[in-house]
Amino acid sequence: MPKRLYCDTSSVTYLNKDTRKVILDLPEGEKLNFKAGQYLEIILPDNRCPFSIASSPHETKSLELHIRPTPQSRGSLEIEKLINSSQKICIEAPIGKCYIEKPPKHSLLLIAASTGVTQMKSIFEYLMHIGHVGDVFLYWGVLSDSDLYLDELWKTWERQNKHFRYIPVISKPETSPHWQGRTGLVSNAVLQDFKTLQNLIIYVSGGPDMVYATRDAFKAHGMREHNIFSDMFSYLPR
Repeated sequence: MPKRLYCDTSSVTYLNKDTRKVILDLPEGEKLNFKAGQYLEIILPDNRCPFSIASSPHETKSLELHIRPTPQSRGSLEIEKLINSSQKICIEAPIGKCYIEKPPKHSLLLIAASTGVTQMKSIFEYLMHIGHVGDVFLYWGVLSDSDLYLDELWKTWERQNKHFRYIPVISKPETSPHWQGRTGLVSNAVLQDFKTLQNLIIYVSGGPDMVYATRDAFKAHGMREHNIFSDMFSYLPR
């Protein structure tokens, strides 16, 4: 069952022009038993806003969030004001059925759109912590190269882990004139790289249109439906 906790904001750091890393300290004596890939909700007076937990479960004293403003969203404006104040932040956690508890038996494919990469950070950081040695592929789809706010971190982890591959994909290359990497839809990049998806364990994080379009495209290329996981399947079932 989710707990309701009142957390202090330990630090706020800009990761790029509009995405901030927010570290919340758990109350003294409290422990939050969450799984890698789960999320929390920030509780507002008349609203609740979900955010993936970016930190690994082995970090027991604080929670890391990546928060990016959503234009014309009342909840987003309230959260921005809350972060900028010295008030405690009320959360409920953990929430979500899309998580990892033990090393996967097959190669793992992580697909994220925009700040959906926070869920994948928690999952991969936890797998590193428990010594997982299987193949892991991260495909991160964003609009512009300026949105790759964790680019250096993923590149560092790729250098340190011979079983890990990081593939960033830009969907609007016209916004990134110096970009020389992959372009187009992130799901299409996956299909270009894999002849079959049959024995892959797949986690997808993004908006509902992206998640369901990815599932449909992958099913048409041999993916077994019980091998794909996303919070969207329970949060906004089709």
